[in-house]
Amino acid sequence: MSTAYGKIPKPKTSTDLDSILPIKKVLRNNQVAFIQKVDPNNASLVDYLHLRFNDEIEAGSTYPQENLLDEQQFRDYFLGSDAFVMSKDSIIDPNTTYDWNDKIIGMFYIKPNYPGRCSHICNGGFFVMNSYRGLGAGVVMGEAFKVLVPAIGYKASMFNLVFENNPASISIWRKLGFEQVGRVPNAARLKNSPDKLVDALMFYYDFTK
Repeated sequence: MSTAYGKIPKPKTSTDLDSILPIKKVLRNNQVAFIQKVDPNNASLVDYLHLRFNDEIEAGSTYPQENLLDEQQFRDYFLGSDAFVMSKDSIIDPNTTYDWNDKIIGMFYIKPNYPGRCSHICNGGFFVMNSYRGLGAGVVMGEAFKVLVPAIGYKASMFNLVFENNPASISIWRKLGFEQVGRVPNAARLKNSPDKLVDALMFYYDFTK
């Protein structure tokens, strides 16, 4: 699945991400978590992330997609640039079998938001597994995002569609210093607001300051 601009090359990475990853975090319940890149060759992990993302699309309240993604579409959309996963207790060993429902806390991607002369501005998409919501997982992934974005080579970040009926997400980006720079009126038909079209907020962060 490409963007409205087609497939956009990302910047040349300015830092070896292996010097940053894994990133260790602690949730509000003192659960230790580790953030690492998604291994696209770990079929079991990718299958799990794909399933959970489709569940979120089916729920119809946080992402704009209406139709479920097949495996290649998920790989193109979520794993096509830089994708990260946050796991419980330790990093994921590709040779170990896990109960992914217990192991995976959340996931997020970083990819270009615009092409060409504007490709220094990235976009991010975040997802916390249901059983780990309310523990600050979104905040700590947002903190990691702020470390990883400039390391990859981007100069700024833009979140295009933060739906106004998602106060948890709005609170995270304001807490982490993102600036609301716009509003898209009547942006989405969401299942959790069936009687109206929902506005979307746009959040921006300048990594050059």
